[in-house]
Amino acid sequence: MALAKKATIDAAASPRIQNDPALSRLSRVAADNRKTVPTHARQQKAAERIASVTNQLAAGVAKSASAAEELRKAMESIASSAEESSSASEESRRAITAVNSSLLQAKAAKVPFVVNR
Repeated sequence: MALAKKATIDAAASPRIQNDPALSRLSRVAADNRKTVPTHARQQKAAERIASVTNQLAAGVAKSASAAEELRKAMESIASSAEESSSASEESRRAITAVNSSLLQAKAAKVPFVVNR
């Protein structure tokens, strides 16, 4: 069912409404309200977006802090393993030096070197 306009606006009434100071002030207030409502809505929308981005940024900072802590633990583990490896290498070097010294002494004394199995 289509809508049909049945009433007409009297053209003579409109100058009277425009000249009425109370109605004119009300229309100015209504116009001001129409201007501020979208502005307030835009401000609210912007505030919500800023809050959302701030939350996302905080989550990203928390994730990076967690990753930095994991990296610190891994670096400590690597450093500990490297220290152990260094100790083992030093111990091996001392053993090789001792064997080399023994071989040189045996060679100097002309003693046959026999490896016991």
